[in-house]
Parts: sequence; structure tokens; C-alpha cells
Amino acid sequence: MHVSASLKTWLATAALAVGLAVAGPPAPATAAVTCPSIGTGDSDGLDLQYWQPSPDGLVCEAEFTTGALFTPRGPGAPQIDPVRRPVRVRVHLPADYSPSAAYPVLYLLHGGAADYEQWSSGGGDLTRTVREAGFNGIVVMPEGGKVGFYSDWQGPTYGNFTPQWETFHIKQLVPWVDAHFATSGQRAVAGMSMGGFGALKYAAQHPDVFSAVGAFSGGTDLRRADHQQIVNSGSTLYGARFWWHGSGSDAGNYWKYLFPGNPDALRRTELVFGPQSGWASFNPVQVAGTHPAAYRSYQGRLALYSGRAEDPYAWNNALHATLKQQSVPHRYCSGPDGHDFTTWTPALTHFLRFAYGTATTACPDSSGWRQES
Repeated sequence: MHVSASLKTWLATAALAVGLAVAGPPAPATAAVTCPSIGTGDSDGLDLQYWQPSPDGLVCEAEFTTGALFTPRGPGAPQIDPVRRPVRVRVHLPADYSPSAAYPVLYLLHGGAADYEQWSSGGGDLTRTVREAGFNGIVVMPEGGKVGFYSDWQGPTYGNFTPQWETFHIKQLVPWVDAHFATSGQRAVAGMSMGGFGALKYAAQHPDVFSAVGAFSGGTDLRRADHQQIVNSGSTLYGARFWWHGSGSDAGNYWKYLFPGNPDALRRTELVFGPQSGWASFNPVQVAGTHPAAYRSYQGRLALYSGRAEDPYAWNNALHATLKQQSVPHRYCSGPDGHDFTTWTPALTHFLRFAYGTATTACPDSSGWRQES
């Protein structure tokens, strides 16, 4: 199958997972983290299966069952049994976490072809980044699907179900986190690549939930043919697959995760996001152009980051221009590198300082970064 250059850009993170498998996981921290007791953990549509240190000992990890990700939809019964299937989330807590305190929360979204492990042990060194940023808060890293695009999918798969990623994240996970951890109610959302698009999408749709947003090399406009081809190729390759669902754990049934027939790029994009007529409420460039109040509500705590050696630089230039035209306060920083952690790590470090008021520079002070005017 031909894979476009843009798809390679958005899904380049898959190579990180391959490299990790060859090189082995990062060395564990000096001592495995301690995960505080959170009770039964069942609430808000989520049933907690376990809460424990991740296998690499770097962060805490939760596994839930939820009905959101195999929501029945289609001409027949869902061919997933049971429909409540496990999904995982990683949580980084402050070293001195206290249930009597109140901490801000960052929801940190992964990129295409990756999963909930990406920021902590899939190429990113989250613990070091958080420490260097001086962020004394909680970082939540949820599963978002190989190509889930942070959306409640509209069209059914062959298996007569649709993943509802937005429902899982916003209506289930956010209240679950607030119910089980010492949170202040101050939330930010950020992500890389597909997750950068997701952060901008969630920020537009839920300004009542988040108070700051950061997009690292994110997609910006679903109306673009190259963006639709990314959705088309990604959904053809992965479908509704996430974590190990649709792969070795479900051998012989991979077809259940795919869209039936052979729809074109626009139709596949609509099967994920709904009819194009409704995109203006969440598609970043359209939001900036026609509903700028959604992004203006962040009062300047909106930051775009991109490497100048990657496709998303042009995409983010377009969003930046529209935000400027609509007088939406924001920060746009570009770095010298490409679509990988050489761009995303300094971006995350700076965003944490920027979003929480401790930044001393307009953009990352790593070599080659600049503020776009």
C-alpha cells in the first residue's frame, strides 16, 4: 500500500516503538514509583482492573474496562464479546504527592500509531521533562487509539461498533481523575502529532474543562486533502485498533476493526468525524476563523510548537495566521528539528512553564528555537 509523505509524518512515531523493542525499555528509576491507594476506583463508567507501577517502574498505570470503546453501532450485533474491554492510562504523580493537597492536571495525548506508553517509555523521558520544567502537578497519559483522532467515531466498523474516544476522555476519565486524586480543577491539554490535533480539538469543544492548550506538531485542518489522506490511510491500516486490541490478542479478527467497503478519503474522514458540515465546531483552522471565541477564552494560554523540518510547520503557519487575523492571543514557537522528540521534549518543557506561569523565555531556549511573529 502506498503511504503518503504526510501519513509518514503523522505516523512516524511508530518507528519509535520499533526502536524501543530492539533496544529494550528505558532503565527503571532508582526506585519504582509508589502508587497511592485510590480505593476501588470504580466510577464514571470506568471499572478499575488494576492500579500499580508501570512495568518499567517509571509511572503509575491503571487498567479500566469501559463500554465506550466498543459502542454498538451498525446493522447487526457488535462482534466484540464482551463489549466492555480493557483500556489503559498512565499517571505521573509528584514525588511528594499528598492527598490533602490540590494539584493541576495535564492531559498529555500521544501520536498516531502509538499508545498510552509513548510519553513515558515510548521515546519520551517524561519524568526528567517534568522535573526540569518544575511542574508540581499530575500528568495523565490516556490511550487514544492507533488512529483514534480523539473523536467519537460516527461510522460503524465491520464488527458493528465505533470507538468513542472523546466520551472516554472527557466524560469518563476527567471526572474519574478528579474523583480519585487531589486535583485543583485547573486542567491543561497537550499532545504531539495526532495528539496535537486532539489537544486543539478538545480545547475548542471543551473550554469549560481546560484552561491551557499546547499542540506539538499537530494537524490543523481536516479540509486539507493531505489531512484526509492521513485519516484514510491510517484507518485502512489500523482501523479502530488500540493498544493490543485488533492484533495478537484478537488474531484472525482484525477485519472487525476496519470500515466496510472501500470509501474514499473524504468519506473515511466523515466516518471518523461525522459530516463535513459539522467540522467547524472542532476543526482548528475553522474554529480560529469562524468561532475564535473558543480559543480566545484561553486568554493567551494557547501555544503551538513545530519543527521547521517537518510538514506540520506549514500546517501550523496557517493556523497561526488565522489566529493572528482574528486577534486570538497565543504563542507560536518553531524549532530547527523534525517530527520527533528532538522537537517535542523541549516543546513540552516550555509548555509546562508557559501554561503555569514560570516561563522565563518566550520560546524554548534550546538552540535554534524562535518565536514566530
